[in-house]
Amino acid sequence: MRKMCYNIAKREAEMQYTIFVRKAPDGFYIASSPLIPEAHAQGETYEECVANMKEVLELCLEFRRERGEEIPEEVSAKQVTVAI
Repeated sequence: MRKMCYNIAKREAEMQYTIFVRKAPDGFYIASSPLIPEAHAQGETYEECVANMKEVLELCLEFRRERGEEIPEEVSAKQVTVAI
């Protein structure tokens, strides 16, 4: 009789978060997230900044989960026009 082993992979939920990226006077790109205020990242290029921000968000959410804190879920994001 042959013994069968099953490898059950841990499934993780995927969530999307809006981030804001701006260019600083020194030329670096800086990112932040309105729903995860502790998450900030920077990079020499836009792509590097976004990749760094994704990693930071994952770490912040992991930390929140470990502490039993809320994992905010984004409902929507909308841009509005204002007069200046």
